[in-house]
Amino acid sequence: MKNNRQIYPGVGISSILMIFVILCLTAFGILSFSTARSDWQLTQKNVQSIQSYYDADAKAQEVLAQTDLELARLLRENPSFSNRQLASHLNGQLIMDTQLSIPKGSSGTELIFSVPVGSMQKIQVKLELVSESQRYRILSYHLSPSEEWSGENQPLDVWDGVS
Repeated sequence: MKNNRQIYPGVGISSILMIFVILCLTAFGILSFSTARSDWQLTQKNVQSIQSYYDADAKAQEVLAQTDLELARLLRENPSFSNRQLASHLNGQLIMDTQLSIPKGSSGTELIFSVPVGSMQKIQVKLELVSESQRYRILSYHLSPSEEWSGENQPLDVWDGVS
């Protein structure tokens, strides 16, 4: 008798290939989802950071406006006040929960204040009182860290040149 065996080449290979394609597509789908989720979380942190910066900026501008009103009031009540006397009157005063102070080593006609931006940064503003109609000039208005980095929490591993 004759053995009539027919072999169908490619049925097993095509099944293995189809399983491999499905596994690859599933893996790529999971990686795409993971990347999209990480990007979304980073975007949310960025939005929160920008929102807190602009909130702090608006508060700093309100403090400047209130300081200007206070300077105008002081000058209206005592037109003979010098810039140094005006600064000493405003030193330590709270305007919108923000303390004005005279910086150390200044001429006595400058005031500084800071507004927190989140937990890590602050907007720091430095004013100089002037005798002109504008009453003050902004010397600096910048974003700075809330505290100095000491490196205690995150030490840097610096290569010293020796293996």
